[in-house]
Formats: sequence, structure tokens, C-alpha cells
Amino acid sequence: MEKDWLKKKAKNYALQVVVIELLLFGGIRLLGTEIMQIPSLFGALFTFVFYIADGWIWLWVASHHEDYLPSFFTGTSVVRFLAALVFIGGCFLIGDHSRLVTFLLVFFLYYLIMLIHHGIYFMKVSNRL
Repeated sequence: MEKDWLKKKAKNYALQVVVIELLLFGGIRLLGTEIMQIPSLFGALFTFVFYIADGWIWLWVASHHEDYLPSFFTGTSVVRFLAALVFIGGCFLIGDHSRLVTFLLVFFLYYLIMLIHHGIYFMKVSNRL
């Protein structure tokens, strides 16, 4: 696999993640209510950190062990789900229980949009490998 092409795809993925996160965060900031601001920040931080790390780990796996990519995508799905559960559980323990439904809805919005982006992006890239 050509490493320059893989690096270009990883940088493109990271840029897309940043743009999507900023658009989503800005949209919620402008159009959302005050109660949505803190959950939006937590949702943005979680998805940003997870998906940037995921993109760079994908680059390493694709450039060193291309045959492991199907296992990598399965593992990413499991780790993403478990990390989200731990994150939500932590926020439940330290947060205000009366605002939990709002938090879950806003967090789920970030999670779902980035999940769809991740699936579409890597489906296109994997078809070219």
C-alpha cells in the first residue's frame, strides 16, 4: 500500500472530523437552548478524541497490516460502543440527573453523525485498497 496515499486519506479524514464537529457544535450553540450547551461540549470532545485517534490508528494498521483491516473495523465498533457507555455512565454519576435525557439526546446526535461519517468514509477508502 502506498504510504503517501494512506497519509493523505488519514489527514482528509481528520479534517472532515474537525469540520463536522465544528459545524455540529456551532449549530447546537446557535440554535440550541442553554441546557444543550454542556452536553454538546462533552459530545464534541468525546467524538473528536475518539475519531481522530481512530483515524491515526487506521493509518498505522492500513500501512503495516492491511489484512487486519476487517478485524480493525469490528474492533473499532466494539470499542466505540463501550467507550460511549463508560462515558455516559461517568457523566451519569457526576452530572445532574434531571438533565440526563437532554445529555443523552445531544450525545447520541454526535455519536450517530460521526458513526455514519466513519462508515461511509472508510467504506469508500477500503473499496480502493
